[in-house]
Amino acid sequence: MTDLGDISAGRALSAARKKKRLRYKKLSSELNIDESYLVALEEDNFELIPGGEAYVKGFLRSYAKKLDLNPDEIIQIYSSEREKNSDKTSSDLSLQLKKDNINQTKYLAALVLVPALVVVFFLSLAFILGFPTNQKEQNLESFKEDDSIQLPEKFEGQTIEIPTTQIEDLDKIIFKVDDSPEESDKDLRELPPSKVDELPKPVISNQNITSIRVFDDCWLEVFSEKERLIYILAKAGEEYIFEEDRLKIIAGNFKNIEISFNDKIQNLEDYANKINVSCIVLPAGNCSEFRTPNS
Repeated sequence: MTDLGDISAGRALSAARKKKRLRYKKLSSELNIDESYLVALEEDNFELIPGGEAYVKGFLRSYAKKLDLNPDEIIQIYSSEREKNSDKTSSDLSLQLKKDNINQTKYLAALVLVPALVVVFFLSLAFILGFPTNQKEQNLESFKEDDSIQLPEKFEGQTIEIPTTQIEDLDKIIFKVDDSPEESDKDLRELPPSKVDELPKPVISNQNITSIRVFDDCWLEVFSEKERLIYILAKAGEEYIFEEDRLKIIAGNFKNIEISFNDKIQNLEDYANKINVSCIVLPAGNCSEFRTPNS
């Protein structure tokens, strides 16, 4: 018998086989054990042996006898190693479970703490900004609950009447009003002819009026159909008024001005390009088709 010393069962089998110079094929045929299982036994890969621990011990015992090793000693070494691995596995599993419990505790703590912090944040924000309170409802409730508010004793059990004379007087006042057009025209007909001629007559103008108000510095160019009217850097507070049938207006930084045509404000953003330059033709038209001597 060979002194195995402090080596594993698989290494002991491998050393004995190599010493006898035996091949797996021959051993497999004689032992009726598959070559892959013999390799697994020598490499201590016992989990590759089908059938569980009973088959592993049976293969070890047969293989040890064939190699002139003590089968009981090989089985003892195998069992001892199995116990060590089992203890190590249990220790690793216990350690892993502890880590998992710690991680789970941290996760649960975060799961509870984060919403709580969010609630505290919004409550603090609400406290700083202040929530609007329905003061009217509070006053009404306090009024309902206040039993100290009572009618004076001299009004208790009495009926308050409204004098009818006041209503009759009101009817008289109402019927004195006369909105008939005949009465309103009567005063005008009774005026002397000279006075009628002196009455102011409404001024009717067919001229279009365009107004440009400047809120901040803005490059401004205005054309009529005959000529260029202005070409300036308009300053804040300035206002330009034009009485022209048609105008072409080009404005840089168009957001700094306001253009109204016959008192109707124009939306310059609809006519602007990507560099904040707006071109508009009033009352209507296309800038590219508007032609002047200087454009």
